[in-house]
Parts: sequence; structure tokens; C-alpha cells
Amino acid sequence: MVRLSIITINYNNREGLARTIASVKAQNFSDYEWLVIDGGSTDGSRELIEANKALFAYWCSEPDKGIYDAINKGTRHASGQYVSCMNSGDTYFSDDTLSRVFASPLTADVIYGDWYKVYPERRVLCSMPCPLDLSIFYYHNICHQAMFVRTSALQEKGFDLSYAVCADYARWMEMLFAGATFQRVDTIICSYDMTGVSSQRGAGWEECQRIRREIIPDWLRPVMERLDGYESTPDHIYLLHVRERGGCLRFLVHNLLKLTNLLFFHIDRDRLYSHRLPGQSPELP
Repeated sequence: MVRLSIITINYNNREGLARTIASVKAQNFSDYEWLVIDGGSTDGSRELIEANKALFAYWCSEPDKGIYDAINKGTRHASGQYVSCMNSGDTYFSDDTLSRVFASPLTADVIYGDWYKVYPERRVLCSMPCPLDLSIFYYHNICHQAMFVRTSALQEKGFDLSYAVCADYARWMEMLFAGATFQRVDTIICSYDMTGVSSQRGAGWEECQRIRREIIPDWLRPVMERLDGYESTPDHIYLLHVRERGGCLRFLVHNLLKLTNLLFFHIDRDRLYSHRLPGQSPELP
């Protein structure tokens, strides 16, 4: 078994696909297979795939039902220990990214690292702490390009296609409550193209609310609904503090959720972060 299955999905993004192909080809790590799932592109993507088909363990170009249907299709053909989803337009951060990730033993169900959000005019470094728990996942998602997920977990249950934008967030939440293990690697994994559909401001807000309602256990739901009420208040001062600045109210809720996690997930209290929230890294030019 190879250690890694890289899945690249694409639809009418030949330029982005070319960047992703160049990034994967540049890796100095070789213990992987590569699967390319194209949604039936008409912009020359298929011809680019055919020109590089010797690199791929599997490829296809046919209509699908969107991003997560394409990833599910790739996962069904994957034989690696872990899956890395590197969509067209996204790239690994450096030529030795995969070598750095797999340099030490990996035992968790989900491996994750840091990533850059790449906008047309800037890029922003994003980081998630260790350990991960509900108090982190309630506010934040990890882009799937910065994750390596055990293949068997995705083959057992793929992404729910009823979520058009946030199916990955739903799957991570399900895995969290099912007792999956998460392991952080101290490296920047990828540069994530922020011009995609799921990256647009406000995309998937209703889906996130549905995920919180349907996946979080019943006994936690009243607390979550109260928090949702705070987050959606029309009071701009509270919005400023709760949703943008991580003010007093969010500080209290964050640590109440950590207490819940301590009881529910049995996390070693010595490893808990206190009030530091992720996503506060400075922007880089």
C-alpha cells in the first residue's frame, strides 16, 4: 500500500490545473498515487490531463454532481493509507511539503497543518492549534487541502452531497463526535486558492447552521442554540466582539465549550489551550 493518495478534482479550470500538476510533480516525495477527477471540462483541461496521464494512477473526465461528488469518486479508487485532496488551482506550499509531513510516524485518523489563503492581492497564514475539539471546530474549519485523512474513514462514509459548500465541515464534525483522532504537523501544507465558490464570504452559512443542528448531540444543542442567538444578534457591538474580535463573550463561551470537551472527550487538561483562538496570524504581502 502506498502511503498517500492525492486526489485532484477539476472543472473548466485548465490554468489552475496546470499549477496543481506542476506542484505535485515538483514534490521530492514519491510514495503516492495520483487520481484526477475532471467534471467533463470543455476548456482544454481534458487535453492537459491526457498529456500528463502517465503520472496518474486513475483519471476520468465525465459529468459529476459537484466538488464533493468528484472527491467521493476519487476516494473510491484510492488505495493509499491517507488521502490528500489538492483541487485544481491549489498547490503544496513547497517542494518538500510531503516529505516533511511523512518524515515522522503518523498514527491519527486526520493529520493537519497550516495553510495560506491566497487572494488576488494578498495571502493570509492560517493555523489551527492542538488538540482540536468542539470549541475550535464550532468557530473554524480546516480547509481539506491542509489535511491528510485516513482513506478507510472516507471510504466507509464519504462526503454528504446534500451539503453543496460545507460537506467537508460536516464530515470532520461527524468524525470528531465518533472519536476520530487528530494529529497536527508543524508545517505549512498548502496555498489555498480563495477564488473558488466555497471560499466566497458568507458561503455555506446556512449549511453550517444545519450541521450544528443535525450533528451535535441533543444534550449539547441548547447550549449551541444559545450561542447561535448571540452570534446572530443585530447588535453591531456584540457582533464586533463575538464574531470578529473574539471579545469577552466569545472568550467565556469558548472556555465553557472547552470545559464541555474536557468532560465529553476526556482531553488531558494539561494540553488544553486557554483562550487563544486560531486564525489570528498576521497577513503577509
